[in-house]
Amino acid sequence: MDIGVLGATVRLDVVVNAGGSIEDQIANAGVLPAAARTLLTALERRPATRLIVVGGGGSLEVAPGDRLIDDDQRLDTVLTDNLGVPLDYRKVVLAEVEVLELCRLSNRYWTYVGPAAGLIHSGERTGRYRTGGDQLLAVDADISAEDLAVAIVDEIEIPRHIQRRFAVGA
Repeated sequence: MDIGVLGATVRLDVVVNAGGSIEDQIANAGVLPAAARTLLTALERRPATRLIVVGGGGSLEVAPGDRLIDDDQRLDTVLTDNLGVPLDYRKVVLAEVEVLELCRLSNRYWTYVGPAAGLIHSGERTGRYRTGGDQLLAVDADISAEDLAVAIVDEIEIPRHIQRRFAVGA
């Protein structure tokens, strides 16, 4: 366990774990599960501290029991045609799915939030967003970082998705 991470959580009610640009995420995809393990382990000694992971929508269901990642061709089409990201982003999607599974297997106080299979982009705050559970809201449900931040703060203030994932879309 990283003692620095444990020390950093001493007086925190919530830790938000979020990534960077698409390029940074691709370059560091292998680190995502390790970072989640470190945070989850550190929080074993801080059971009241909540972990909110900002991830992706790759494991959302397109139909009951059928996740977006379960069909390679469909995933590639969504990545390149719908989202316009390089196929290398696939490793980020797989890493984020692993992070979600690590959270689900833990007994920590966590929430996993991600875009409803659209992208998080810079933009203006609209003050509007919609949420869902494990189902895909819409392939083109891009959300601004500003609106996603509001959704996360709303979730922090009024917890509705404890030990669950929820999706946020425009």
